[in-house]
Amino acid sequence: MRRLTIVLAGLAFALLVVGLALYPMLQPTFTRVLEQQYGQARMAGLSPQRMLAVAEQVREFVAENDAASLPASVDGRPGFDSAAVSHLRDVRRVLAGARTFTGVLAALVVVWLAVEIVRGSLRTISSALLLGAALCAVFVVVGALAGLINFDALFAWFHGLFFAAGTWEFPADSLLIEAFPDGFWVAAGVAWAALVAAGGLVLALAGWLVRRAETREHGTASAGNP
Repeated sequence: MRRLTIVLAGLAFALLVVGLALYPMLQPTFTRVLEQQYGQARMAGLSPQRMLAVAEQVREFVAENDAASLPASVDGRPGFDSAAVSHLRDVRRVLAGARTFTGVLAALVVVWLAVEIVRGSLRTISSALLLGAALCAVFVVVGALAGLINFDALFAWFHGLFFAAGTWEFPADSLLIEAFPDGFWVAAGVAWAALVAAGGLVLALAGWLVRRAETREHGTASAGNP
């Protein structure tokens, strides 16, 4: 039973890190930095400043439920048609579900930690934290290898998990693709991996500190009972 508890809690810690890693990536600064580097403003016939504004509109649309609708045309060129808007609505639903899942998971983890602390099960907590750290490392390594071997296949597989076939593919000259080309998503994937890896390191450090506290507490108790 204890082993199953550790496995489930470790998985919960790792998934919590994965969910929390999304939050920085949904901030305006993240989109702006990557858009300045990878956005194809010239190919879209827009100025870099106008393309930044378009990218921010898309970010707001998928990240904020009260965002304004996306324009069908931008400075005289085609903007976001019904297919693009429909896909971005799907993205918004997925992100909303991810936020809800992460919030519920965080609450469950806090409750579990409180119960285990009351029970004095520091070793169980430390083991779960260390397992969560190891799982984060696995996620990062597997994702990195898959991306290096065939990023397009990884990209398609990932989209296939959440979106119906044919709803997320668009022409190369569409504004959605020109605003968010492959380079943008490669950089986003690297950033996500770095954030997950950092979260894993935090879990590992926390697990080590809890294990150290448990060892010290156990040693003190043993010394007091000759």
